[in-house]
Amino acid sequence: RIKSGEVDPGRITKSVLVIDEAQDMDAHEFALVQALMERNEEMRVIAVGDDDQNIYEFRGASSKYLEQLITEYRAARYELVENYRSKSNLVDFTNRYVQKLPRRLKTTPIIPVQGSQGKLRVVHYRSSNLIVPLVEDVLSQQLPGTTCVLTKTNEEAMQVAGLLNKNGVQAKLIQSNEGFNLYNLLEIRFFVSRFHDAATYVINDGLWSGAINSLKSRFGSSPNLELCLNLIRDFDITNPTHKYKSDLEVFIRESKLEDFVRGDRETVFVSTIHKAKGREFDNVFLMLDQFYLNTAEAMRQLYVAMTRAKNNLMIHYNGDYLHSIKTEGLERVEDFREYEQPDQLMKQLSLKDVYLDFFDRRRHLIRYLKSGDELLVDEDGCLNIKGMPVLKFSNKFKNELQALRQGNYRPQKARVRFMVYWQKTDNEEEIPVILPELYFERKFQE
Repeated sequence: RIKSGEVDPGRITKSVLVIDEAQDMDAHEFALVQALMERNEEMRVIAVGDDDQNIYEFRGASSKYLEQLITEYRAARYELVENYRSKSNLVDFTNRYVQKLPRRLKTTPIIPVQGSQGKLRVVHYRSSNLIVPLVEDVLSQQLPGTTCVLTKTNEEAMQVAGLLNKNGVQAKLIQSNEGFNLYNLLEIRFFVSRFHDAATYVINDGLWSGAINSLKSRFGSSPNLELCLNLIRDFDITNPTHKYKSDLEVFIRESKLEDFVRGDRETVFVSTIHKAKGREFDNVFLMLDQFYLNTAEAMRQLYVAMTRAKNNLMIHYNGDYLHSIKTEGLERVEDFREYEQPDQLMKQLSLKDVYLDFFDRRRHLIRYLKSGDELLVDEDGCLNIKGMPVLKFSNKFKNELQALRQGNYRPQKARVRFMVYWQKTDNEEEIPVILPELYFERKFQE
């Protein structure tokens, strides 16, 4: 629309364009940048990025667009090489590893500002199923500061968090709102609805405080309350004087659930590598179970994971790609034991795992449920505590259940994790949908 002249020139006339995380641009985003540059010949463009941290190729992101700004538009390049985050041996370890990456834009090794060394340990296994030994390692450590366990998949992260909590560790899973917009979360929608009757476009302080108190009162037991309050607090900080209803809606719709996961030093965070990008922790435990460096993106994922650690990095893996890397203070451990999968599993269901049309007929029951409520579970779906069906599994998830049964896992209980609004394409009316957590135990027949 910009190229065809459909957009008002006043809306796109800019003197400076700043592109953060420029290595994650896709073709559409780069086309927008090019269009803006064509319409603003004097505009200054500042692109900040690290091609070694491009881990979103699966959604079209490529650092080639950052490279094009240098090669085609003759941009001046500056390398920021000082690392204030990590201990010296951790920086040296990742420097040596990152040399394996092909076609890098960076040419200068990272220089650690800190002179002291941290704890760096690589545990190599012959076995798969590394969840149990990794959790045992976390339990055995007495490390000060913030701690995070990083995994490759969402399922691994859920299992690690579940096993830590079972062993008395306060673990917090960094989850995402994949499949639904944060604006459709029940708690958020309740909060926003407090402002619908107001005649003004601006939310005054009294109305704002009242909405927060109503949210706390209505959803005091919800596991999502803290996330919602963190979101509200962030919007409040960035809009201290005037809070426009339109700005609030845009802020919510453009936010991600993982952006508002906070905790203290007593909490062990558990996250996939992708969700931890941009974060830092004093201590990182990295689980690489059958993690293969068969693509450049996988190699960059590992680099991103290792560089989350500030002071201590413990890597658990069953590959061979870290064997040749040497640095000061590196401890290597060989574990020859065979490990089984944990006895308990937990699964977070998405919109693809439930039969969506079924919820339209169960509204009269769903209206009484909220996040955190316990559910019963059978082979077809979930029931409320009175035994009345409120959710049916999709055929896709029924196939997953069958595979779990073959591994001797049986569903034991469930709870409502998210309540979201869903809208059919042929129906204007929104339908409340339950997205539960299911808990399984492995039971062997005698």
